[in-house]
Amino acid sequence: MKTQGYIKVVSSADTSKESVIEFNIEPNEKTPCHYHTLFSEVFKVLNGTLEVGHNNQILQLKKGEVATIKPNEKHYFHNISNEDCLIKVTVSASNKNFEDSLMILKGLAKDGLASNAGTPKKLSDLALFVFLNNSRMIGFQKIAEPLFNYIAKVAIKNGRLDELMRKYC
Repeated sequence: MKTQGYIKVVSSADTSKESVIEFNIEPNEKTPCHYHTLFSEVFKVLNGTLEVGHNNQILQLKKGEVATIKPNEKHYFHNISNEDCLIKVTVSASNKNFEDSLMILKGLAKDGLASNAGTPKKLSDLALFVFLNNSRMIGFQKIAEPLFNYIAKVAIKNGRLDELMRKYC
């Protein structure tokens, strides 16, 4: 199953107390370790295998298995398999910016504007993604957070966010 850039909003912040989004995670796609302050996340694997680092544990989630991440808990995910992984993430409380950030990220991937690991190739697009989805960096990466916030605000002022929203959301 090749699902590059697949994303589906099942339940949106526009109409629900939870954002529910299905999306694919390609082989080797990963997030750095981070946390969110505004919401919890529940990852449910619909197909494939997903590594989730959480609370100093590394979980290998298979079809039907779930990991719950509370606000301010450090976590990451990584598809370490050779096949796409399809997941459903539930965000509580719902968060429209989180939904939009994933729509933009998967749109960029579909258009070849993200790396194999799923990272937007353009620094301003990466900064917007981090800003929108309420990701807070940890460790050495924390020193880049003010710069990312600045780049995101400049990109918003210059109309890049509006452009990405029109194209992908």
